[in-house]
Amino acid sequence: MMLTASGLALHAWWALRWDGLGIRKTSAQAGDELPDTCSVVVCCHNEAPRVAGFHEALRSALNHAAALGVHVQVVAVNHGSTDGTAETLEALKERAGWTVVHQSRTRPSKKEALEAGMAAATGQVVVVTDIDCTPLTPGWLEAMLRGASAQWDVCVGLSLPGRGAGWLHVLQQLEAERSAQKAVGAVVRGRPYLGFGRNMAFTREMWTRVGGMSKHAHVRSGDDDLWLQEAVTLGARVTTQTSAAAQTASSWPATWEGWRRQKTRHVSASSVYPMATLARLALPTVGTGLLAAGVVHNPSGTSVLCAGSALLLRAVTFGLFLRQAGRPPLRAWTLLLEPAVGLFRSWSWWKGTTTDSTAWK
Repeated sequence: MMLTASGLALHAWWALRWDGLGIRKTSAQAGDELPDTCSVVVCCHNEAPRVAGFHEALRSALNHAAALGVHVQVVAVNHGSTDGTAETLEALKERAGWTVVHQSRTRPSKKEALEAGMAAATGQVVVVTDIDCTPLTPGWLEAMLRGASAQWDVCVGLSLPGRGAGWLHVLQQLEAERSAQKAVGAVVRGRPYLGFGRNMAFTREMWTRVGGMSKHAHVRSGDDDLWLQEAVTLGARVTTQTSAAAQTASSWPATWEGWRRQKTRHVSASSVYPMATLARLALPTVGTGLLAAGVVHNPSGTSVLCAGSALLLRAVTFGLFLRQAGRPPLRAWTLLLEPAVGLFRSWSWWKGTTTDSTAWK
């Protein structure tokens, strides 16, 4: 009984504090000021087939921002591509006025490409995204830029998987949505630790204060979360946007092995997370372990009730987050599949520490 009660208490504390209703307080207000200039930085490695589609998807957001008086510069970094990416970007440079940077690839991560893009960016605020991402609405840049400098130094946006089918897509959606919920909950509670390079904005002044990504250049991933953690230690004001207007839809790997390699790279950043952050993130797993141990040790109605109550509480807070993010709240049922995602994540971590060394792209 004590095991299940302790597990329920841990889950209740986490759900109400870190997955709680404070998420709804994070939306920018229509009256918040917009910066005069902005740079959108996108890094490319062997992405020739995607460039034209990204250009078309971005155009409506650029036109909308221009109508509001924001001058937007698009900086595309060709990071050592060996296909036709360089030529495709050069054509857009002439036709669409993009700033194109050709950066040799000397490191396996995206960080040197981002630093090259930042060196060419001229905007007061920078929005970083990936070329396989699509803004959900023409107001994407407006939503991501409202309040920059005056109210925040870093804005964590969401980029969730687009349409798909099959169990692979279902698990990828769950992984992305739960990560987004954790990231947003941490921002709301004043403990930001996780950002998304597919959709994040920050002021040039904060980038300069942090000093780029030199302190964690050796880590294969973490161009978003490790940089964000450094910014927080330097006093960055962090906000987040959960509305659909501020989101991008992202393409995820179409195979299990492709997703596993992506996760292997992503979890490499956690090895240099602060111990306090790692300990906090482990609490839900500890709670689940206590619940499972309590049910196995004493399979009484009370133990089962505690375990069911913990699952229901997490499902309710997850559903509320999904609704805030413009996703179907009834999809909270996918929490039942979270153990499968946990096993997949553990496998990816094991591969990264034993045999695999996965580079960006």
